Amino acid sequence: MTATSSTGDLTADAGYRARREAEVRHLTSGLRVELDDWTLAAGQNGPLEKHRSQIESAVRVVSSALLRLQDLPPAEHEQRAPELVLDLHHLWDFFRTKLLARHIPRYKAFLDAADELAWFIYDPVRGATANRTALKEPPLTFLNRQPVPFAAPRGSDFEELLPAGRQRTLSGRRASKHLPFPLIGIPWSASHHLPSLLAVAHETGHHIEDDFALTQALRTRLREHSGLAEEAITRWEPWLGEVFADVCATLACGDAYLWTLTDMITATGPSVGTGTKTYPPPHLRLLVCRAALTAGADAPASQLPALGGSQPGDAEAEAVVAALTGEGFPELGGATLSSLIGLRRTAGLKESIDRLLAGLQSRRGDVTGVLAAATLAFVRSPQGYDEQCVGDRALREVLSLVPDGPRAATLPDAMLAQRDSAAGQELLDLLVSGE
Repeated sequence: MTATSSTGDLTADAGYRARREAEVRHLTSGLRVELDDWTLAAGQNGPLEKHRSQIESAVRVVSSALLRLQDLPPAEHEQRAPELVLDLHHLWDFFRTKLLARHIPRYKAFLDAADELAWFIYDPVRGATANRTALKEPPLTFLNRQPVPFAAPRGSDFEELLPAGRQRTLSGRRASKHLPFPLIGIPWSASHHLPSLLAVAHETGHHIEDDFALTQALRTRLREHSGLAEEAITRWEPWLGEVFADVCATLACGDAYLWTLTDMITATGPSVGTGTKTYPPPHLRLLVCRAALTAGADAPASQLPALGGSQPGDAEAEAVVAALTGEGFPELGGATLSSLIGLRRTAGLKESIDRLLAGLQSRRGDVTGVLAAATLAFVRSPQGYDEQCVGDRALREVLSLVPDGPRAATLPDAMLAQRDSAAGQELLDLLVSGE
């Protein structure tokens, strides 16, 4: 029977120490076994082989934190390990929930296509970067409760994205700054409307800017190559991140992205983006996309949506896009955006649209081409799109283009291990210190 002190506190019996040690052992080994299971799932011919670099990176961060936990003094380890392991579980759950959705066939197909779209745009830029040590894991897409798509950059604070909304301890909140690869959140509802997938191209543009350190280059181009007056430059500079993402999406997906963005703006109303610090007014966003189409090599595949009458500042959009796309980026080996991610053979899209609406394959061999053709088929005939199940068939066509095996390796293994190990140790130190 457990003794009770004069103050009413429970006093541990003789067997408590052994039970506590076993409990801590079960908790730590349980998380370690789960991490091993995810690593196995990402191995050769595993169900998540495509995500090997992302899973291995996240596993290394949490595993390094677990190893660091073993270095605590015995008394502190016994006392604090359960709480610290729970914090690590909560952090790992951020990755776990995004990966588990890929075991549900309907969502797996959509997310596989979304991942491939992001990779199809991201990889050519990644391969052109002048700094070979900057090669990193690709973005991971996931379905989310947010009403609009968004990008979470590598190394950002993901506390607000945790399943319960907040980390459970103050030190855990400070540890939520170890996102080892970029993310692209997509509304759950979008998984049932294939044209919504083109928003992934926009979010990938944000990761291209972040991962390949283009922010300052974009500002320099605006100031030195746009020819705009200082007042206009000051107005456009806070919008550059969103402008660049729209330019990337338009170059990659052609007028299909312009139509998708137009429908989104029409549905949400003209106030969306107006007067904000990061978005140009909707009219200017659409003009940016039109200017980016002009910067491409081929003519649009459809009649473009009407924008209404001209407004003051319309010419500025063309000047800004020309400044961003006219010359190659030294940071990308001198290549232009259009040469790296521009949609090819746009003239052939009309035939692909006809084929999809006739119940046939698009005969495109590129991910962006299939998705652009499917989106433009929806624009041309929503009824025909539904009757011919264009969305589902285009999704299957995209998946047929995905090559076997994991996506290309990134940093050398030793550099990855060092990076992730340091992040994991820092993470655990933050949890332990509670500062």
